[in-house]
Amino acid sequence: MKKQSSSCSRAFKIIAFTLTVCMLLFAFIHSAMPADVSEDESGSVLSFLQTLFNYFGLNAELTDHIVRKSAHFIEYAVIGGLLMTCAYSFNRYRPHKYSFQVLFAGLASAVVDETIQLNVMGRSGQISDVLLDFSGVLFGAILMYIIFAVYRKARKLR
Repeated sequence: MKKQSSSCSRAFKIIAFTLTVCMLLFAFIHSAMPADVSEDESGSVLSFLQTLFNYFGLNAELTDHIVRKSAHFIEYAVIGGLLMTCAYSFNRYRPHKYSFQVLFAGLASAVVDETIQLNVMGRSGQISDVLLDFSGVLFGAILMYIIFAVYRKARKLR
């Protein structure tokens, strides 16, 4: 009987790491945008969301600030999920063994993101944003860990 490997295929690892790097580049490129460009982008998203909510009859009081902070949280939740996927690619049965590495990489990414903003005209790096980004990483990593655990249990039941 052939023993099953605890790690994923090389292709899965390459895809997981590539997606993670792409998402980090996406975050860092947006942090490097000048304030006016970033504000225009946020304004467009705000307008779209307001139109969407109005279409469905929802009375939502959205602001540019809410849109920006929500985008940061979601962006880093995706990064956290991708980082946990990278951990899963090395050990499908115990990805939590890499929790320190996942959380450290997520925190380091948030710090780099805010540091980039310190060097962009009209932008500022803030500790509160590092905390917001890191809580997104935590949320995404935990969510992905739960998804993998449910997936593993469902496969066992078959």
